[in-house]
Amino acid sequence: MGSVERDGHDFVDIAELTLADLRHRIGLDSWWIARQRGDDQVVVAAVDDTFGRTAGTVVAWADSFCVQMLHGDAPQAAGRVEDVPAYVYARQRNLLPAAALLALPLIAPDGAVVGTLCAASRSPHEHLEELLPTVQVQASMLGALLAHELRLADEVRRAERAERAAHTDALTEVGNRRSWDAALAAEEVRAARYASATSVLIVDVDGLKAVNDSAGHHAGDDLLRATAALLGQRVRDSDLVARLGGDEFGLLLTETDLAGANALAQQLRTLLSAAQVQASIGVATRTGDDGLLGVWRAADAAMYAEKIARKADDRRAASFPAAPVADQVAAATTRATPDAVVPAAPEAKVSSSVDDLLRLITAQLGTEVAFVNTFDGENRRFRNLVSTIDLPIAVGDVTPRAGTYCQLIADEALETVVPDALVHPLVKDLPITQTLGIGSYLGVPLHRASGELYGTLCSFSQTSDPGLRERDSEVLTAIAAPMMRLIETEDNDVTQRHAVLARLQRLLDGGGPDIVYQPIVRLHGMQAIGVEALSRFPADTASPAQWFADATKAGAALDLELRALANACADLDELDGLLTLNASPATICSPRFARALHGQPLRRLVLEITEHEPVQDYSPLLTALAPLRAAGLRIAVDDTGAGFASMRHVLALVPDLIKLDISLVRGIDTDLARQALTAALVTFAAATGAEVIAEGVETVEELDCLRDLGIDYAQGYYLARPAPLATHQSTLRR
Repeated sequence: MGSVERDGHDFVDIAELTLADLRHRIGLDSWWIARQRGDDQVVVAAVDDTFGRTAGTVVAWADSFCVQMLHGDAPQAAGRVEDVPAYVYARQRNLLPAAALLALPLIAPDGAVVGTLCAASRSPHEHLEELLPTVQVQASMLGALLAHELRLADEVRRAERAERAAHTDALTEVGNRRSWDAALAAEEVRAARYASATSVLIVDVDGLKAVNDSAGHHAGDDLLRATAALLGQRVRDSDLVARLGGDEFGLLLTETDLAGANALAQQLRTLLSAAQVQASIGVATRTGDDGLLGVWRAADAAMYAEKIARKADDRRAASFPAAPVADQVAAATTRATPDAVVPAAPEAKVSSSVDDLLRLITAQLGTEVAFVNTFDGENRRFRNLVSTIDLPIAVGDVTPRAGTYCQLIADEALETVVPDALVHPLVKDLPITQTLGIGSYLGVPLHRASGELYGTLCSFSQTSDPGLRERDSEVLTAIAAPMMRLIETEDNDVTQRHAVLARLQRLLDGGGPDIVYQPIVRLHGMQAIGVEALSRFPADTASPAQWFADATKAGAALDLELRALANACADLDELDGLLTLNASPATICSPRFARALHGQPLRRLVLEITEHEPVQDYSPLLTALAPLRAAGLRIAVDDTGAGFASMRHVLALVPDLIKLDISLVRGIDTDLARQALTAALVTFAAATGAEVIAEGVETVEELDCLRDLGIDYAQGYYLARPAPLATHQSTLRR
């Protein structure tokens, strides 16, 4: 087995390989993949030396073959276009002289159509309908891969937004001009590659000078901050709001067409006007003829056109503001917003931690401290605490329940709202009032789903607040139910984690896990070329996959994987050929992993990349693997063909071996779809210099089919079951 160094592949590379394979096997002249972009259809990948379709070719969406198929007016396969009136109409409109045609949707795992796969030929194809299932399998794979890459692009956008958080405008805390320029450049590349709809909004605050002149620059600053807050409320995480300078803001909206951008602009006009913030807004959307820099210019021009048309509003702005600036800012940041614009803002997200909910409480109530107590017998423990002031308490502190506000709340002896603790007869003389300096207080009991009392949710400030009313406790009451669900989930996770850690410790103390070996067989000659080391755990316990998943969730995967690796390598001297080891990306990136392999004959080892957790950034993994690969270590990717994770690994790592998942191998001899997908993966492997191993071979028919498809190696119960080393010594021992 050898390795080939080459650049990583993305969707377009795989698409072109797949299209070439389909053209070879199906026989039509031209194959292409396209996406809808507004009113256009844009080709993103093509294999065509007949009709001139290339990446970037644009036709009107309404005139395309694909729109006829998606609307149900034409079939996916037409061996004779003349027999399908809708396709004859489309052929006349887009001037593509096709006699036979295929048009299939590329569907994401969530059911969304992300593109189309098309093929055409100058001559009819009498048996095209019979070949449709094979093409549908490839379309399914391409749809999943394209959806995945689009999702990755969105994740990259989010990462870029997070990275650019350091490049924020100091006044408004949105992006600054530097972050805007970087975002435009990065999004232009993605928009060009994926034919994505991308829009720009330019928002100019009218009358800022009048505010500065009449109320001072601090008032103008407040107005800008309020505007930025409103804009930030209405965009998604993948979008960007930036202050471009002075009184001008830019919004970069990904995957948003002109209709969606105009809808958002109208919503922003309504929200800003309701908050007494007057602004002019310009909108533009990227087309194939202009990049995002041009879109920015167009949106800026549209904004100035609106500003000129609103001269009457400009005159009114000369005396702005009519209300105190503080009132404007409050309105801009607290006013209820209308329904989300489609397709702009997502649904509001539930906070991801108890501390986030506590911060929400202090923000809503204007208090200084919020905390959760859990009751344990006669004591209480501070489970979570957020505070903007110094306190003589901390998370984890345990104190008696008696003589506390929390106990009084639990006993229903104290109101849920105490505006002035220093005059309240029940609490003014409590030691804790003096210790914590409580001036005003709110609290509600927390109950488990079973109804059992858990503790209390409390918030207070060190100053009295005569404005507090009983209705203010509704904030706590509303948050208490979701908070308890979160608390019970977290507490249950902690209990399970402790149980997993105890079970793992018993296993490691006993020298486990045990190792069994399964031979890997070269199909040409049927000789074992090595074995894969597999971990086994005590009988009547969870499966190996569950053990590793539990260890990952408990934060102990590194210890378990390194012990399994050490136990497997302990038998290396007793084996001929290669030894395949399994490790997750997180373990590989640990310095302990390289130390564990120190002194081992790396040219005899194959590292099979597993994935117990998603890989967000491949850079550390590639860095960790580079010296090991240079020293002879080979890389394999597991479960290829089973989902997104394996394909991401294949594209990012360019492995020496690709292991076909058992779900693809099982019954392959009677399943044309599995055969078609396997053939595509074999073609891809050959193009990247990788070799293919089929896992889970259980019948001679499967083995013969795999051999016919060009598979290099295989393992499975038909060839040999996993077993201790002694069982394999007759064939594998030195």
